[in-house]
Amino acid sequence: MKILGTPREPSPVPDVTRRRVLTAGGITLIAAFAGCRSSTAVSVPGGGVAASPRAAAAAGRVSQAARVAEIEKMRKPVFVPEGVGFDPVAFSLADTLFWTDIMMEHAQFFVMLMPGDELAPQRAEAERFKATFAQQFDRARTAQIDQSNYVTLNRQTVELVKPYAEWKHRMGEAQAKGKIRSLVWHDFFEHTALEAERFTRRLDQFSGGRAELDRAETIDFWAKIMEDHSEFIAHLLDPQEKTLIAASRKSADLFAKLRGDDSKVKALAEGQAIVAFKTTATKGIEEGKIKSIIHPALADHVRREAVKFVDELKRL
Repeated sequence: MKILGTPREPSPVPDVTRRRVLTAGGITLIAAFAGCRSSTAVSVPGGGVAASPRAAAAAGRVSQAARVAEIEKMRKPVFVPEGVGFDPVAFSLADTLFWTDIMMEHAQFFVMLMPGDELAPQRAEAERFKATFAQQFDRARTAQIDQSNYVTLNRQTVELVKPYAEWKHRMGEAQAKGKIRSLVWHDFFEHTALEAERFTRRLDQFSGGRAELDRAETIDFWAKIMEDHSEFIAHLLDPQEKTLIAASRKSADLFAKLRGDDSKVKALAEGQAIVAFKTTATKGIEEGKIKSIIHPALADHVRREAVKFVDELKRL
């Protein structure tokens, strides 16, 4: 198996100051999208992924082995297909690496937000899902995925994700009806279920040999996710962070208006702005310069999803 060279670290995010976070127009609250440049390094997750000719050299042709890139690495990288074509093998591996890690983190957050003896059974279920998706991520990371076996990987992953999405819906309903008293909002359960369901639909599409993105679906899905993130951030910031709270709510309104609008130019502008904001905010939260109850892992989680949004937009 051929292993690509050691990845270069992306450009570092500049030091965060309150002035830098709070001064600028629009929803970004920072200047010039600082620290939001993509890494140009092509890398392989630990354990190795089989290399293949670049998809860009023969757009639309299924490669013999999947090839992915890591971009925008802070705490963790964002996995994307290498090249500009729509190779279902590369998309399968990149999305599996990205989303199984995201699914694992959802479970990690549920565990954190389900304290006490009364929630021990639900917390144990979340722990099992956490282990399941950590294991699936490791399988994908270390396997040689190519045209002969990528459909098998996709089907295995779908079978793991479907019961997780159903569990999220059940927990959301229980939370809404007062049957459980966790610290997980009903909307957060539903938000994470929406991501799981879209992940399975895309894997099924890849297994059928198609990886193309539908513009209306892509923008509508990610606008909803970014709207939710902005609402969540507004509610998790310290009440003293009035300017940031107001900006987060404004961001939510902008993404709500973006739903149903298939303008790639408008979506890309909003997407790049939210990536820039989340990148700098993640640094501010890590350094204790922004008051909140947002765990740094959650801050980086929503940042990586925004980066994935922009990457998909650029492929439309």
